[in-house]
Amino acid sequence: MEKQNDHKKFSKKIGALSAGIIVILAIVLFAGIKNGFFLRKGDKILYAAYHTIKDQPGTADDVKDEDYTVSVDGQWKEQKIQAEYASASDQKQLKGTIDLDKLPDLEFVMTLDEKELKTQLPSLSQKVFVYDYKNGGKSGYLAKKIGSEKLERFDTILEELYGGNEQKTVGKDILKEARKEFNKLKMNKTEKKEFEIDGQKRNCAGYQFTISKDNAQIVLEAAEKTVKKNYGDGTKISADPIGKVFMAFYDKISAVGEMECSVYLYHNKLAAVSVSYEDDENAQNIKVLFLGGDFRTQNMEISFLVDEKTTTIQTNTTGNLAAKEGTLTFESDDTDSLSGRISVKKGCQMSELTGEECDLMKLNGFELLELFGEFAGFGF
Repeated sequence: MEKQNDHKKFSKKIGALSAGIIVILAIVLFAGIKNGFFLRKGDKILYAAYHTIKDQPGTADDVKDEDYTVSVDGQWKEQKIQAEYASASDQKQLKGTIDLDKLPDLEFVMTLDEKELKTQLPSLSQKVFVYDYKNGGKSGYLAKKIGSEKLERFDTILEELYGGNEQKTVGKDILKEARKEFNKLKMNKTEKKEFEIDGQKRNCAGYQFTISKDNAQIVLEAAEKTVKKNYGDGTKISADPIGKVFMAFYDKISAVGEMECSVYLYHNKLAAVSVSYEDDENAQNIKVLFLGGDFRTQNMEISFLVDEKTTTIQTNTTGNLAAKEGTLTFESDDTDSLSGRISVKKGCQMSELTGEECDLMKLNGFELLELFGEFAGFGF
């Protein structure tokens, strides 16, 4: 009887010990997954990129689909631009003023609703120019010159800009294919390097890899299939806003052949990214330093080496841009580069377009000539 009790006690101890070991292993495994210890090198970089973007200050109310306004105030060389983009559930509006240096300022207001794009250029005309992207009837001089195929694509883009669902689908599909190809790249771990993060010098883990034209071509082919699926067989990837961004990257890598990339991580977030390549036998480089602050992307330094000239842009973010409560300021050390401020806030206020409506796609050649005369300040 006593031996039986001892056996039960021993079994309980073994059971408790086993349970304890399982709990410890579960905690270690969870911590390892959370901190990226068991990820492949490529996934570690993607994991760090995700957490870098996700690292934002909290907000009291983060509603993704509510109305918002984006304000832009910038300067490039001698030209200044002030613009405001307002987004509501039933319409979108872009308005602003462009300072053209020696020419009169150009004011513009563009409103997009469920069926029309309306545009007014107050400094040129009081007319409201209407473009109906939902219905046909485009039979004027401009419509014939542009052609029905291009107009149909433009209609699709406007419909997408108003709705946004297809664009999100295309963007997700491009990222999905890019991730597949990214994980095929050979990742080499490099020596740790010191970078300044949150005001302190930190030793950061480094990785190097090469992106070739072939890698970009595979993603391009997959992305084109997605665009054709959403927009039709005759549509090119450049017809999609996100596709345009990808094509800019594709055109660059096609021209240079390949890009050497270095990525440094600290505490599972990006510390620095450097991309080097040769263009017309000249060394080029783009470097991004994540200087941190209250969050990793609060202060950043972006430098460009082009034709032996380095341009540096400093950025600072306050608030949470993703939650529509924040401001991004950017300043360049080169007067030929863009400097300014972008602010995002919840809520929007639309300007009402008043004036005689004019459908450009229905004007004949003479009527169009009259309109140009009005722009120039004289009539026929």
